[in-house]
Amino acid sequence: MNELAKNSAELLDFSHCLILIIDDNPTNLAVVVDYLVDYGFQIIVARNGEKGIKRATLAQPDIILLDVMMPGMDGFETCRRLKAEAQTRDIPVIFMTALSDIESKLKGFEVGSVDYVTKPLQREEIMARVMTHLRLRVLTRHLEQLVQERTQLLNQAYHKLERLDKAKTDFINVMSHELRTPLNLVYGYAQILQETSSVLVDEEASNITEGILRGAKRMIEVINHVFDATEVDSNLLRLKKHELSLAAVIKDVCAFFETVWAERHLELELENLSDLPIIQADNNLIYKAFYHLIVNAIKYTPDGGKIIITGQCLSSEPPIVEIRIKDSGIGIDPEQLELIFEKFYQTGRVDLHSSGKSSYKGGGPGLGLAIVKGIIVAHGGRVWAESGGYNEQQFLGSVFYVQLPMG
Repeated sequence: MNELAKNSAELLDFSHCLILIIDDNPTNLAVVVDYLVDYGFQIIVARNGEKGIKRATLAQPDIILLDVMMPGMDGFETCRRLKAEAQTRDIPVIFMTALSDIESKLKGFEVGSVDYVTKPLQREEIMARVMTHLRLRVLTRHLEQLVQERTQLLNQAYHKLERLDKAKTDFINVMSHELRTPLNLVYGYAQILQETSSVLVDEEASNITEGILRGAKRMIEVINHVFDATEVDSNLLRLKKHELSLAAVIKDVCAFFETVWAERHLELELENLSDLPIIQADNNLIYKAFYHLIVNAIKYTPDGGKIIITGQCLSSEPPIVEIRIKDSGIGIDPEQLELIFEKFYQTGRVDLHSSGKSSYKGGGPGLGLAIVKGIIVAHGGRVWAESGGYNEQQFLGSVFYVQLPMG
């Protein structure tokens, strides 16, 4: 059974359905009400067209049984007015009529009825007509709901693809900047060295050489990140697992940024790391993962902020080690919490991009967190982020979670 048929079968319980009967004849009303109440329907009645329209508008019944021959406003006019109003036009109307000529029946369909029952009324005919159109109404509503849900999912998928497509365009722009800046630096210093080599003193030569090396080193880092992301994307990571101390890896990464903590006046706290057990993992890859996570925390935490790295063991089967990296930074928009782990995705404005890997809101090629996810997943672990939201005034901060199996 397909999804629509299965769900529709579950919905075909008519005990909650509301039926409005519009008839000026109390005898007819009593007969129809008795028929329908026996089947568990909820019933409301009106003795003329005007009251029927008001009650239909307020109560929004699932179906209307409407007498044709009524004094004042007859059934045809009542139906025409019901179909003219947005609030009642979709409610199915079944005429109850003693008129048996073709013209009257055609007129009923022309003004908007879906069916008719002939007088004198028969229980079986009333129930057959009512049940048929209730089923159609329930199934139509359910189909509309499914279409609405599918449309919403398609729109979400479309907007996600649209954002990722923009992310790729931004990536090209950023990579151009990332590579051009150090290349220009290398080229410029090389020109100076060439033009002035005969007159330079040792100190000047040393400064120029340092500039060349700095630019070349940054370019190599960017290229290495691209290669890492390519390996992740192509499932080419080859793990070389050994006994590994997460505490030692994290401390090594933090020590690498020793000058950054001082220059940016960032406070770093390491909690409960020394109590973590030894795990089986690839030292080089795990170092890269925490390097990118800590770089991310540094970039989006303002000067004078705080970064706390905490570890704990979770009592699960198999046992898991969890590391939390919490910052007091600008936070992340809830809609971006999943996208930030996609390749090329940028949370900030590309036109404000900076090549500085530790400068505030410095940006980058958008590969770091994608590399993190690839490495952690390759180890059989999980990585995700939580945040109270993006705010550059209140600094709601973010928490990145990494869970790794011990074995």
